[in-house]
Amino acid sequence: MKYVNRIQQPDGRAFLYLRKKGLPAIRLPEGLSDAALERHVLQLIEDLSPTTSLAKGTMAAAIRAYELENPDFKALAASTKYLYRAMLKEFEDDLGGLAVSAFTPAFVDRLKGSWANRGHRAANLRLQVLRNVLKPALVAGKLKQDPFPLVGQVRRPRELKEPHLVWSDATFQTVMETALEARKFGLARAVAVARYIGARRGDLVAMPRSARQGGRFQFVSGKRRVRVDVIEDPELGRWLAWTPDAPPVDPRRGRKLKADAAPVATTTLVYNVAGRPYTEDGLALELRKLVAKLHVAGRLDSERYDLHGLRHTRGVELALAGCSDAEGAAMMGHGGPSSFMQYRRQADRVRLADTASARVARLREQAENGSAKRGAK
Repeated sequence: MKYVNRIQQPDGRAFLYLRKKGLPAIRLPEGLSDAALERHVLQLIEDLSPTTSLAKGTMAAAIRAYELENPDFKALAASTKYLYRAMLKEFEDDLGGLAVSAFTPAFVDRLKGSWANRGHRAANLRLQVLRNVLKPALVAGKLKQDPFPLVGQVRRPRELKEPHLVWSDATFQTVMETALEARKFGLARAVAVARYIGARRGDLVAMPRSARQGGRFQFVSGKRRVRVDVIEDPELGRWLAWTPDAPPVDPRRGRKLKADAAPVATTTLVYNVAGRPYTEDGLALELRKLVAKLHVAGRLDSERYDLHGLRHTRGVELALAGCSDAEGAAMMGHGGPSSFMQYRRQADRVRLADTASARVARLREQAENGSAKRGAK
């Protein structure tokens, strides 16, 4: 058949490939009749014909439509759009000339294997973006089969450390007391709000002082623009009571202040030592330095405690308290209940471990009671 080449592999297997000048070589599906194979080849040639810079039915056209027209893409946060656009550029460079019909389960599985070399998170993000790009083609019937349920995601390696450690009460207490002793009141506020509200780093640095009023915290979560309206945790109120709304008017880091210097007026709930809002990276760096210092001094068991770990700590606490996915999502500012499931899974592991420990304790108690009875006879 014209444009169809049979390629013999070293192990004896043979595959059919589309080979036509000016078009990419594409492996053809197996098991088709001659008539069906001819129709498939002709459709590929039509889809891949470079009549325009964005040939109809190509991956490049699908990418452009997703970025410019898709309402789900338009609703993404700016930071997520930036990340997705980098991957879309990569797709266009590497896969743009392919027909969308070429994205069979076998082909997507090969892409997954290639991307997995960069790490499980990098691979899974690319699979998600690829799914988003190909969804209109799948709905329109241009893909014979949805490849993603068959391909699945790349599993997280067992030996990989947890990216964000859950904070113990003792760890939180140590960090808070150290921040207060160092008169880094804004940092202490950020740690407390992250622990008891579960706010993200971007929300912490932008949260206005007016977010806290009437015994509630009210703000818009920046990632998904979700409205958060929760009752202030009594423990959070206790910690915030030990911090001023603005840094004290006194010399900071050796700098002199004029005698008649006006108090610093802050508009954000969290502030740096100069009374200005933190940047996201600045806040993360400030906490990282404090945690590292405590770790070197032997007061913390790890230097990997971070702000997002505090969000996980809050999520696990809510799950242990018996919150449903919908209730937890409302507390955490998630766009939907499914996002809270990760915290419930973490909480289930904690609960199972605690139950197992309780069983061992009861077993030992029974053994001790039995020994005591035998000794009394």
